[in-house]
Amino acid sequence: MVSALPADRDPSVADSSLDPPTDILDTTDAGPAVIRSSLLRIGGYGIGTLATVASSAVVIRHLGLVDTGHFTTVTALVTIILTVSDLGLTGIAVREYASGPRPDGQRFLRNLLGIRMTIALGGLVFAVLFGLLVGYPTVMVVGTVIAGGGMVLLVAQDGCSIPLQVGLRFGWVAGLQLAIQVGVAIEAVLLSLAGAGLLPFFTLQLPMVFPALIVTMVVGGHDSRLVPSIDLREWRTMVGRILPYSAAVVLSVVYFQIAQIMVSVLSSARETGYFGVSFRVLVAFTALPPLLVSTSLPLLARAARNDDERFDYASRRLVETMLLAGCGVALGLFLGAAFAVPLIAGSGFAPSVDVVRILAFALLGTFVIGARGYGLLSLDRLRAMLVCNAIALAIVVAAGVPLISAYGATGAAIAMVAAELTLALCYEWSLSRTRPELRLGPGFVLRAGTATLLAGAVAVALEVSPLASALLGSAIYVAALLAFGIIPAEIRQALFRRRRPAA
Repeated sequence: MVSALPADRDPSVADSSLDPPTDILDTTDAGPAVIRSSLLRIGGYGIGTLATVASSAVVIRHLGLVDTGHFTTVTALVTIILTVSDLGLTGIAVREYASGPRPDGQRFLRNLLGIRMTIALGGLVFAVLFGLLVGYPTVMVVGTVIAGGGMVLLVAQDGCSIPLQVGLRFGWVAGLQLAIQVGVAIEAVLLSLAGAGLLPFFTLQLPMVFPALIVTMVVGGHDSRLVPSIDLREWRTMVGRILPYSAAVVLSVVYFQIAQIMVSVLSSARETGYFGVSFRVLVAFTALPPLLVSTSLPLLARAARNDDERFDYASRRLVETMLLAGCGVALGLFLGAAFAVPLIAGSGFAPSVDVVRILAFALLGTFVIGARGYGLLSLDRLRAMLVCNAIALAIVVAAGVPLISAYGATGAAIAMVAAELTLALCYEWSLSRTRPELRLGPGFVLRAGTATLLAGAVAVALEVSPLASALLGSAIYVAALLAFGIIPAEIRQALFRRRRPAA
């Protein structure tokens, strides 16, 4: 997504008498590695999602209505525990490991893994007690224990993969994540074909995650062979440092999800359903920015520590790339809304199409937030992130109450767009107010907007099918970006040029 160095730094001009650096983050290979890693993660995500969707269709038909409800309920419980056990700690760990001395980074990772596993195990106990309290069937309670065990292993595997991420070895990271997803999907299909009962489906992750953990430790070497550390004094110090970021992560989840709850309270069940379908479509696309920008965090964190010029260049290139990607994805979703809604929800949800079209504008903010959020994290501007997310929550509540009461799902979509764009602007201001060189140029933004409007107008005027309109609009958009010359040079080289053989 970003280049390691400005264009005027020629990597070929080097002192051959010096030994080459051993850490890729300090070399000119870092930028191209980040771009390749982003493409790998997006490809892996697409394949894994297709495998999950295909296996889900088989499993639902096999389990039937009641057992499917039991299975998805336990899965939701375990997913909540997994989410809470992270609280943004992975991003903090990548920053600390990339920017500090390795011994300090190792100690930080061991203690952070201890904190995460403690939270995960505590959450698992809570989930089991909750199941017993509300009267879940025995198979669900036992299934929670089994699925929770897989979740704890997944926390360990994720922690041990951080040295691989900092080393920009995202091929292994993406490959292992894809192997887990595809392996679980294949297991689910095989169990369904074998006529298995509900309980074996809760074991799906265990046979996949445990080998992935072993491979992570082998490939990552000594740095990835982490043993959780329990140092309460160190834990208190760490929690004090990361608490603002964790609180910002919690607020970001709350403000993004609260619109759905507000519709259910302030509007009708029908409007709640319309917004629910639209929101599910939006969520499918909001997973893209973290996948794209997470590969840039090690580079940004290292540059923020000791190379301001490199950080400024990389941050600016990253936000330019993400703005262009956000405009393209938003355009495609806007044009293809009438195709996406029936595909996901079937007939009877026509009003959701217009709601999706409104929510598409939120993606402009989502992609910028991804880029600027990692910039703020790299600079340790955690309190600024907390304040910005609090403002976004206030916007969605303040705007949502009157809009949802008057316009239902449409009002909720407008409130969501307002909150997401506000958060993007707050992040932009927080990062660039003291570093004006990081600001997006007005000319760049104007050309990106012109390309988006031009592509959208032509696609709409041709009056083709929604899917064809989305594909055609996307093609025109890319052509317009090339004509305007605003695609970053590093992205053009990665996508459109063949690599020259090494001299």
